Amino acid sequence: MIDVGLFGNSERLNLIEPDTVAVIPEIAERLPDPGSALMDLLGWLPDDVRRATAEEVRRVRHPNGSIPDANLDGIRIRDYKEGPLMLLRWMTAGDSIIVGVWASFWLRGRDSRAVRATAQEVAHDQGIPAAATWTIVARPDGRLNIDSLAEQLSDSWEKYAGQITNKDVIKAFRKWQR
Repeated sequence: MIDVGLFGNSERLNLIEPDTVAVIPEIAERLPDPGSALMDLLGWLPDDVRRATAEEVRRVRHPNGSIPDANLDGIRIRDYKEGPLMLLRWMTAGDSIIVGVWASFWLRGRDSRAVRATAQEVAHDQGIPAAATWTIVARPDGRLNIDSLAEQLSDSWEKYAGQITNKDVIKAFRKWQR
């Protein structure tokens, strides 16, 4: 347990090793799901293509229900042969930064770096709900707002999805189906 202070306020830190984080259901429920966001984005596709896309999204889900970056490793933006997973990677490109900044908000120096790095590691390996859960446990006195994290993620996904053109979607699905 570490006490840190910023502007005269102190906060207890409980920097435990993350291992496998048991996601708090209330936290997971308040966070948006990137797989659902992708399916909403591609809602105009024919039913058979939507079903195939949903199956690809299920394939990369972690047992806790999230979609961690580790399950998208090796897929790059504009790697069209990966089809919908490339679109998902593109859409979630800023997630690691968002989670790290949210997790370390109001901290300084070594504490900020430690919390940010660990939250990003957990997000990469186990998904954002696990990272948010770890952060809430590690910072029991922190001024962390899950709704703020949810809004930042949704806004980021919308921003990146806005950069994906119909041409990108068509090209991704054509190359993926080969």
